[in-house]
Amino acid sequence: MTASLVDKYGIDEKVREERKAFLSLTHTDEKTAGELLRWFAQIAPQMIDDFYQHLQSHPNTAQFLKEPKLFERLKREQLRYFEELVSGEYGQDYFERRLRVGERHQQIGLEPRWYLGAYNLYIQFCFPEFARRLGAEVPPELMALLKVILLDISLTLEAYFAASTEQLQHRNDELERALHMYFETELKAQQYAKLAGHEIRSSLNAIAHACEEVVVDFGDKIPTEALETLKDANDRCWQVMRVVERILSQPEQAGMSTWVSVNELLEEVSGRLNLYSVDKDVELILLDEPIRIWADPVSLREVFANLVSNAVRHLDKPNGRIAVEHRFSGKLHIFCVSDNGPGIPPDLQDRIFQPFFLAPSSKERGGKGLGLYFVRRIIEQHGGTVWIESVTGQGSRFSFSLPVEPLLSLPIDESDDADDSTSR
Repeated sequence: MTASLVDKYGIDEKVREERKAFLSLTHTDEKTAGELLRWFAQIAPQMIDDFYQHLQSHPNTAQFLKEPKLFERLKREQLRYFEELVSGEYGQDYFERRLRVGERHQQIGLEPRWYLGAYNLYIQFCFPEFARRLGAEVPPELMALLKVILLDISLTLEAYFAASTEQLQHRNDELERALHMYFETELKAQQYAKLAGHEIRSSLNAIAHACEEVVVDFGDKIPTEALETLKDANDRCWQVMRVVERILSQPEQAGMSTWVSVNELLEEVSGRLNLYSVDKDVELILLDEPIRIWADPVSLREVFANLVSNAVRHLDKPNGRIAVEHRFSGKLHIFCVSDNGPGIPPDLQDRIFQPFFLAPSSKERGGKGLGLYFVRRIIEQHGGTVWIESVTGQGSRFSFSLPVEPLLSLPIDESDDADDSTSR
């Protein structure tokens, strides 16, 4: 179902009436405009022909009218559009259709100055014709003034939108610079982390062996519950050591694509599950069939790890269920990580892949709001896309596509180093 634009832009009945009042468009005006409908059928065909002949005579508008079928459909739509102008009904449906026209113009790249010019054509054709049928005549001086007013409006709006676009670009540039600085800091942190990692591995090894020695030497004197806790601590030490070992041994591979077994990557992620799911009952369902894909194994593993750990962290049910699925769609692999968690409200779904965005529940659990942003960046660098489907209270499905055929190289985003997001 298509979302309502009047709701999207917050144009309720009160706002509609306020806008009409500012234009001094009264209910009497609406009724009076509606009286012109009786002549519409008489002037509409000629008006449409003149309108599109004028559009086709200018290259900037003619480029949108090359397809014959589209051209005929637009003529029919334009007839309906003109009819609505003199319908006398200017309520919610009218506002909805006009907003949709504006969005469509933006999508095809038709700038405001061109469709403001079209409004000028309405006036040039309609005013004299309707005036003649009303037994009057529109003075040419007033017609000239209306043209100047529309020219003024088009220039003002052009400057407004250009300034808004420039401001938005400036903010995007600032954000990119901030992220680049963050990435540089992260790279330095990785160097320290590698040094610290060796110390962590040695310390974990010592703790694990100490646990083993206590169990072996004093096992018969330790209460059963305490003994199980020691064994569990020992197991967790070895799990963390294996993760640290892989991280320390693979950073030089980051950013390099090769044929990789997705199943092996998922087994590594599954091996970390206990680290994510402390005190939670979680079932992780992996792929049934073997899948090999051309990708950077380090970054792709972190994509799956991020999606799985996110699902675990937000689970709100006694028995959590997370499933990794795969299917083909043409020349694309489609992977999906689904869960039975709380779901994500519709108003947040478009924002969760933005940098530094934290949902209310995430703020309570800590975090930087960059995990899903890195997921998106990694997938896009591999030539794919990522999206979400979610139902509040039932769960979420995070899906992403990757090409079946190998890319010659990972696409490089010039705003960052090529491997900025591959190891996070």
